[in-house]
Amino acid sequence: MKAEEVYNIAIHLPEKELERLYTLLEKRVCNIKRTYCKPSKKKLITDEEARNYLLRTVFRTGTN
Repeated sequence: MKAEEVYNIAIHLPEKELERLYTLLEKRVCNIKRTYCKPSKKKLITDEEARNYLLRTVFRTGTN
């Protein structure tokens, strides 16, 4: 069976079943290709680091 045939069937599913299908496919793809499913989380900085950055870059006093 080709992906296009499956797509033509899937577009006629109710929304709830389409979400379930997507979840099942996501699990399957993640098991096959782990590199595509790695979560890409950006590192957040702390409030203190943000303040220090602002003081260094935005609110320069003219002296280094």
